[in-house]
Amino acid sequence: MDLAFDLAERGRGLTHPNPRVGSVVVQAAEVVGRGFHRGAGTLHAEAEALAEAGERARGATLYCTLEPCAHEGRTPPCADAIVAAGVTRVVAALQDPHPLVDGRGFARLRADGVQVDVLAGAPAQRAARLNAPFIKNLRTGLPLVTYKAAVSLDGKVALAGGRPAQLSGPESQRLVHRMRADADAVLIGAGTLRADDPRLTVRLCEGRNPVRVVLTSSGRLPLGAQLFNGVAEAPVLVLAEKLSDTDERSLTGAGVEVERFAGGLNAALRLLAVRGLLDILLEGGPTMAAALLAAGLVDRVALFVTPLLVGRGAPDVLALPAVASLQDAPRLTHQRWQTAGQDMLLHADLEVA
Repeated sequence: MDLAFDLAERGRGLTHPNPRVGSVVVQAAEVVGRGFHRGAGTLHAEAEALAEAGERARGATLYCTLEPCAHEGRTPPCADAIVAAGVTRVVAALQDPHPLVDGRGFARLRADGVQVDVLAGAPAQRAARLNAPFIKNLRTGLPLVTYKAAVSLDGKVALAGGRPAQLSGPESQRLVHRMRADADAVLIGAGTLRADDPRLTVRLCEGRNPVRVVLTSSGRLPLGAQLFNGVAEAPVLVLAEKLSDTDERSLTGAGVEVERFAGGLNAALRLLAVRGLLDILLEGGPTMAAALLAAGLVDRVALFVTPLLVGRGAPDVLALPAVASLQDAPRLTHQRWQTAGQDMLLHADLEVA
């Protein structure tokens, strides 16, 4: 199962809107087939593992990180392929919560005499975390949002007056590019676009570029930004609550996609989910991040803490109002620290109220 999870991880950034899945076929204590889902419309992990195993799948055990499907989609049902291959036992880490699956794959296998063991505890938790964007979208219609920021020891993200500065070191910057490659989309606001003029592409590691999304409620966009002049590098989407017709024509003429929305931040994020963009890396500034957090739309944080003291007059990592008591303070759970050169990276979840 650990090997199946390692394989599933190789699908990060590739499978949206499908889940990340890995599968292993074992015959007489020997791994004879490996597979992982590489993207919508390609073979599912189980089918790829069975194809590698061939005749050695007969009488074998198949391990998979998620329940095999039993419905016809872009590819045939995996449960049928497992039965046809002669697999006698399936060990799965998690039942697939998708309404077209949700136990039907297991039922199909058991109906044909295949032994099915569904794990609990750590494997189930690992599988749920691996596919947290997929699961959140099924439950809420929203994508999973991770807020990424680099902060000084005194919690600042720029110099006094908001002047941009590269706080984190080269190791942290490479990790940020890895995060971009693993995400479906990178999201910023118009303020960050004006202040930093970022490219938001993957350059410091191997991987494909995410969709680059700019969210604006005011319509004040710097049309000469390198993001808008670099659509050939990666797709750019502008979600606009307000935007002049002239600016929209200018953007679309440059190859930028523009979609208007009404209904606030929740509605904007739902538009991303409808497009199959379920894993969002938020690289916006303190104001935008605070607004999304206050609306309950931030799920995780990735904070690079660098050993610097910036001092007064610099913007805080989040432009949140002061809380009346500690009971009202947003809390982080499932904290994990990672060394990144001179920096420390904190991975954590936002506690669900």
